[in-house]
Amino acid sequence: MKINDCRKITDASIISISTHCTGLQSLNLKDFDQIKDAGIIIISTHCTGLQSLNLTWCHEITDVSVLSVSTHCSLLQSLHLEECDQITDTSIISISTHCTGLQSLNLKSCYQITDASIISISSHCSGLRSLDLDDCDEITDASIISISTHCTGLQSLYLKGCLQITDSSIISISIHCTGLQSLNLQYCHQITDASIISISFHCTGLQSLDLWGCRQITDASIISISSHCTGLQSLDLWGCRQITDASIISISSHCTGLQSINLEQCNHLTDWTTIIKFTEMLHANRC
Repeated sequence: MKINDCRKITDASIISISTHCTGLQSLNLKDFDQIKDAGIIIISTHCTGLQSLNLTWCHEITDVSVLSVSTHCSLLQSLHLEECDQITDTSIISISTHCTGLQSLNLKSCYQITDASIISISSHCSGLRSLDLDDCDEITDASIISISTHCTGLQSLYLKGCLQITDSSIISISIHCTGLQSLNLQYCHQITDASIISISFHCTGLQSLDLWGCRQITDASIISISSHCTGLQSLDLWGCRQITDASIISISSHCTGLQSINLEQCNHLTDWTTIIKFTEMLHANRC
């Protein structure tokens, strides 16, 4: 059930839905600030077959809600808690132990989440396919290495602003999660060419790569990615100031299906003829 446009939904509405629609499997409550724990507790106790729950931007939600979901909705496969900033390790560890079939977890901007949550998720939810930890700045290599070794079917990983992440994590992901399709490393300042070259060798099906602000990245990374990940569709190099024309020539030659590229603040680019031809190719790909 998706009710995004019903702006006046409150706990009372959710309670009514839960008592009359006990077979509910999917519920999207994105950006409903009026929803509180009471509504989610009732949903979880009545709709025990729930498989997908989106509570993005529901800022009133606390661990109490997620603990109830974990204990009653063991079939849960997808959980989105973006910017639910009251959520802590307590509820995510409970999700991991009770909802072992979890495939997608979004904890973007859940600032209190630490390695304890992610290591527990990795240990119990080995079928995880998508993990979003954008701006979870307490996360370290310990989490990502554990994910890589236990959740080998991972396809999407978002680590924007996880400033403690180093090459150790990404190299481990590349070796164990060879089906990776989407990787976001925005502002992961410690990431070097070693990570991206390893990704290019092992994750040849990569479709989306975001290196915004990764200033240690050089042409070596981009030439390797373009040579091995020829199905790449989206590439963000904002602020990668060591990138030169050599990267663009290689991308334009090998990644002919590319649909989006961001070259802002790549100050060493000079061959504007090649870049113009390249942007014309991108425009054609999007049409």
